[in-house]
Amino acid sequence: MNVAEVLKARPVNVQVKFRGGFVPPRYRLLKQDVSVSLAEKLAETYNLKSSDIIVNQNATANQYLVFRYIIPGEPFRYFDAFAGVDQAEVVFSNPTTVTELVTEVGRVWGILFDVLQPIVRGITCEATLHCESMGMSPMAFLNDHVVIQSPAPGMHRGYSLTSQAQNVSARLSLDVSGSIKDGLYVAFVYVNTESVRNLESLEKVSNAALSAYRDLQNRAGVQLLEPES
Repeated sequence: MNVAEVLKARPVNVQVKFRGGFVPPRYRLLKQDVSVSLAEKLAETYNLKSSDIIVNQNATANQYLVFRYIIPGEPFRYFDAFAGVDQAEVVFSNPTTVTELVTEVGRVWGILFDVLQPIVRGITCEATLHCESMGMSPMAFLNDHVVIQSPAPGMHRGYSLTSQAQNVSARLSLDVSGSIKDGLYVAFVYVNTESVRNLESLEKVSNAALSAYRDLQNRAGVQLLEPES
């Protein structure tokens, strides 16, 4: 694709989810000594009060322990962490850099591996981004790249690319943003079904997801600007 055709955009509203399933389920989380140990490590690491960690006995599968951590400094950003018998998930809103995102997600999962010793499978990384375009109109870009005969009035176009390999799949979808004027909406999903038993292996999956995210951008003809670490 010609360089002139590349759509550059700056993400301004971002949410990233990093989720992994426990196989078999980690029922030991329901033991008082284990859940207390996990809560203590989280409180020590993130300077949390007892009221900051929610214990939800009605949602033991995926939200037995829940907490929110607000990252110090500007701009305002935070993540929510959920740990249950069946899975754990970190949902990060507006990380300032890729390094910050990877570091904070890894820190939560490091504690989970230390306390629960889970076998993690079905790791899913999802990202949704609303972006400001840098010059080129996203609607014009999408209309040029997607051929639909006789579109209805007011209809805009979007498309997605999927990469598939053994145990791994990645998809990048592009559309017009509904919240930013003349902006670009991007959705990325990466799934790895291999078994992961430690933080080092999880970090390899995280790096692979990031590589797939960047590679699919190149193939789609877009460049999402990443702030320097």
